[in-house]
Amino acid sequence: MHDATGQYYDTHAEQLAARYRVADVTPLHILLRRWLPASGSVLEIGCGIGRESAFMSAFGLDVLATDASEPMLAQARLAPGNERVTFQPAAFPLRPGHPLLQARFDSVVAIAVLMHVPDHELFDLAFQIRGLLNPGGRFICSFCSGRTPSEEDPRLYAAREPGEVRLLFERLGFTFLKKEENKDGLGRGTRWTTLVFSYLWRNRLATGGVAI
Repeated sequence: MHDATGQYYDTHAEQLAARYRVADVTPLHILLRRWLPASGSVLEIGCGIGRESAFMSAFGLDVLATDASEPMLAQARLAPGNERVTFQPAAFPLRPGHPLLQARFDSVVAIAVLMHVPDHELFDLAFQIRGLLNPGGRFICSFCSGRTPSEEDPRLYAAREPGEVRLLFERLGFTFLKKEENKDGLGRGTRWTTLVFSYLWRNRLATGGVAI
């Protein structure tokens, strides 16, 4: 993660948790309920205050929630409904050899994450997400536009065009399923884009014996 972004979350975790808990995320949760399976395992990258991990756990998913910020993970553990969620510190993209790279999930979710990922790390993140998914797995991501860093908030807000994000994952073999745009849940002048993908491993024989 971008250094200033991680430091900001570390030092403002309690303040951010209080703010984010009152956000209206109804459209996001409707989308998650529609596109995630009714059961199975899900990896959440950048779980923040644990709001989505609690929601996904409530409808039967086995959730591993990760975040690069230990203070944010502490806030997530306090969220009601997260008693069954497993939490683990992890900064994506993961370093080579990280044990989590050997795990496989039915779904991967990254809410409000991609705009915090530097350009030079975005492909590595997408490639790792592909490797973390079981055949037929779903990937759901959301990211914002219309925000820029400031002296008060130095977090990275990379300009992520939905078409460019879609093209990146399609070139890695993902199938695009859904795009949805929503207003900011806190009433700020920010637009949120959510993209849904699936990933079907290709037949080994069709790819010269290499699973893609």
